[in-house]
Amino acid sequence: MPLVAFDLTGNRLGRGGGYYDRTFAFMREKHRNHPYLLGLAYHWQQIDALPREDWDIPLAGIVTEKAILFF
Repeated sequence: MPLVAFDLTGNRLGRGGGYYDRTFAFMREKHRNHPYLLGLAYHWQQIDALPREDWDIPLAGIVTEKAILFF
């Protein structure tokens, strides 16, 4: 998943269009199998905290040049 910034709770900041949140809205359904959503970012894109809205779909992890982080 592309992103502009991320935090250590799986929140991602995209480019504001909501495309990924709409595409993966089915992830809120408990009874379905889900893909494992990973973000790809540079370490410097990590920030302390991002607000989470009801429609936001969090990531399961982030891969950076320094680490693989799981939430």
